[in-house]
Amino acid sequence: MLICRGTLTGGSAGRYHRPMPIAEFKIEVGAVAGLPDGAVVSFNGPIDARNVDAFKKQMDALRGRHFRRFLLQMGEVRYVNSSGLAYLINMVEAVQAAGGALVLFNVQPKVKVILETMGLLDLLRVFPSKAGAIRELKAAIVPLAPVPTAPPAKPTEPGAIQKLFRKLFGRPGDERRL
Repeated sequence: MLICRGTLTGGSAGRYHRPMPIAEFKIEVGAVAGLPDGAVVSFNGPIDARNVDAFKKQMDALRGRHFRRFLLQMGEVRYVNSSGLAYLINMVEAVQAAGGALVLFNVQPKVKVILETMGLLDLLRVFPSKAGAIRELKAAIVPLAPVPTAPPAKPTEPGAIQKLFRKLFGRPGDERRL
């Protein structure tokens, strides 16, 4: 039994083409001037089942270091499959829940069509340039509101809870029905 990896093309000539080696998926992270909790994240390949774990680990590490605003540079991402889309959606929701934001820029036309077809352009904000994406992130800065503190509770007089309980339910042994 002969197993070949590659494709046969061309009519009767039957030329054989070996597949191109897949480049190692790389993620690069950079700072965003004027945005101390912002990071630019760049990729060099598709976001798919093979690469989504590396993407997830990198983003989790950044979030663990208290980054809340992300610019995803998508210039080298020519394809995003369902697992990549699912992670992007989950990531946007998690970042927004933490008071942050996530935007995409320099998105390849094929990927943009996928996002449009799936109806994700409202959730996954897309900008043609890094400058536009940064403006959006800076405009989205909302200071975290301080957690309101409750006024100190008034001390109850001795037996107040017992009096309230009796008022509502009667004395023990009473045949009062609710």
